Amino acid sequence: MADPVAPWSPLTGWWRRRSLRSRVTLGATIVVAVGVGLVAAGILLGLQRSLLAALDDTLVQRARDVAAQAGQGTLRRPIPSAADTATVQLLNAAGTPVASTRDVEGEGAIVAFPLPQPLAAGAPTTLTGLPVGEGSDYRVVALPAQLDGRPVTVIAATSLAQQQRSVAGLGSGLVLSIPVLVALVSATTWVFTGHTLRPVAALRRDVDEISATDLHRRLSLPPAQDEIHHLAITLNKMLGRLESASGAQRRFVADAAHELRSPLTAVLAEVENGVRAADPDTWNQLGPVLLADLRRLSKLMDDLLTLARLDDPGHQAARRIVDLDDVVLAEIRHARQTTNCSIDATKVGGARVTADPGAMTRVVRNLIDNAARHARARLAVILREADGVVELVVADDGPGIPPEHRERVFERFTRLDQARDRDGGGAGLGLAIVHELIQAHDGRVWITAPPDSSHGYPGAWLHVQLPVNPANPPDRSHGLDGSGGWRST
Repeated sequence: MADPVAPWSPLTGWWRRRSLRSRVTLGATIVVAVGVGLVAAGILLGLQRSLLAALDDTLVQRARDVAAQAGQGTLRRPIPSAADTATVQLLNAAGTPVASTRDVEGEGAIVAFPLPQPLAAGAPTTLTGLPVGEGSDYRVVALPAQLDGRPVTVIAATSLAQQQRSVAGLGSGLVLSIPVLVALVSATTWVFTGHTLRPVAALRRDVDEISATDLHRRLSLPPAQDEIHHLAITLNKMLGRLESASGAQRRFVADAAHELRSPLTAVLAEVENGVRAADPDTWNQLGPVLLADLRRLSKLMDDLLTLARLDDPGHQAARRIVDLDDVVLAEIRHARQTTNCSIDATKVGGARVTADPGAMTRVVRNLIDNAARHARARLAVILREADGVVELVVADDGPGIPPEHRERVFERFTRLDQARDRDGGGAGLGLAIVHELIQAHDGRVWITAPPDSSHGYPGAWLHVQLPVNPANPPDRSHGLDGSGGWRST
């Protein structure tokens, strides 16, 4: 079966290839032409009906007057003509004229018997070719009457020539004026559309001139406070976001190159020293150092790959129900093997979330590693679920984080001071990864000062909130009790 839309495809393609200005002008012209044409046709039809109704009223009244005169015996012959110049005849039962107006006196019947329908029913009817006047169309009405005690039919007829001339004159005027009106509308639409789209052309030229190297430029705002003005504002905001993203990407590449250069340079120098020494003892000494640098390099590459995946909008990790307390306890056991800090896990309660298990493992590990790197001797992990929200808190007894830096530490490659420098192999990506992963799970991560009931953990308190159901984001209050404090379970 043929596609019913196929015949319209060339026309649709042609229409879509036209410029916006052409389409608006052509559309407005067609709409105005059709609308004015319909209005003109309505005017002509209404005028014709109005004139015909007035003519019918006059004609019927004339026939009734003649019928009344015939019935009263006061009818004169020939029948006097009225101001409406209607032709009147009285026909007997045989259809022969027995009385007429002067214009058809002595002539035959102007309408032959039997009378056509609906004239015979008494309704005014338009007839052509009557033997009256110059043969124009006539409006005719027939009414029964009595003349000298005998039944007769009163026939009244009047010419439609004047009415037709009036309608034709108005029609001629409309035929001449409608094209002028449509052309005026078309020209006006073309001019005003061009004027309206001029700011769009200016915006397009400005956008064409903006490249990836000058995203700092902004589009000129049109003076009119219209939709195009708002479009320019929106485009400027988009350019601002692109500039920020481009700047962040350049900083990320530069920071990543800097971070990769340090361990690579160290490994290269150590290998060169070993090669020059060519001594097994030297290699035995360099082995642990090289292994540590390579581990640090591997961890950095893993972090960079994680961030790259998080930056990919098409990346969607598989989520399932995760026993977060199992993840936390497993990471605590792992951390106890790699750090000298004591870890308090007594306040780890049961908690379940719908999440990517690998992401949750990464979040918990990064938080514990960060706390262990900056703790003096001990750290604590708190986990609790309440009111559809899971909160994880990791606290340490280290120097803490000043309030003015508690947001910045979640940025990539951020280190605050020597106390939080590269000791332990930190590259400033751990908390950034935590922030990205928690946001991807509709959660929230932030840092607070130690509460009054800190129980000997005066350092940084890192909080993570996650919804049990990702469709319901967590409450934005600071902690389950509104303060972020230590709560007993």
